[in-house]
Amino acid sequence: MRQVARTDATKIMIFAEHIDRGLVRTGLLALLGCIAGYANIVTIPAGLTPGTKYQLAFVTADTFFVTSTTISEYNTDVTNEAALNAALATFDTANGVTWTVIGSTPTVNATANAPSTGLVYTLNGTEVASSASSLYSGALLSAIDINQNGNSLSTRTWTGSTSVGTVSGGINDLGQTFPEFGNSTLTTGGWIASGNGEESDNSNSLYALSSVITVAGTSAVPEPGMIALMTGAVLLLFAISRRRRNSPALQNR
Repeated sequence: MRQVARTDATKIMIFAEHIDRGLVRTGLLALLGCIAGYANIVTIPAGLTPGTKYQLAFVTADTFFVTSTTISEYNTDVTNEAALNAALATFDTANGVTWTVIGSTPTVNATANAPSTGLVYTLNGTEVASSASSLYSGALLSAIDINQNGNSLSTRTWTGSTSVGTVSGGINDLGQTFPEFGNSTLTTGGWIASGNGEESDNSNSLYALSSVITVAGTSAVPEPGMIALMTGAVLLLFAISRRRRNSPALQNR
């Protein structure tokens, strides 16, 4: 009977050791995953002081038909795209950020649906517009060629707009036969209006623009990437601590 009890206890210790190893492994993976995932986007550009107002912009990784003349449908599309990145979604929730499409339908100008007159940055921290050279001035400081995951993307983008963000008119608005499209690699007016020779039932990316964000002071809640990083670190430390407590070698010292 005593031999059976000893064998069962040994099995339990081996099982516990495997659990602890799994916790350590999980903690490491969580920590590395947080670092790797968050490294792909910048939600608060470097050098901005507390109180500074800015917006973020990205080109969608997914592509869409633009056969509808209802602008809210495209706003939903880009909002859903932003939500696909967990770090970006967390930042949006913490800061009340919303997303709208940079696009024009027959009754809505891009300038009205996605207004912008100041600083705009891509999700890798690159400035694309400022108060002196606004988003709809006819040219950009840098291309909007970064998607919601922080990856570079060279693609055609549906806009239905002129180079200054107004309705293209005729059959070239979103929802019409041949909507105007832009090119995500351009900084000229072609970023938003480079051609219209493609029918609306073809699939292309969209541009997304955030609501205005204000840089908080030093007491602000940490960025979502930092929160995730700290969570992974705590999990890892807990797993290591538990493994040490359950280690017979350490208990016999």
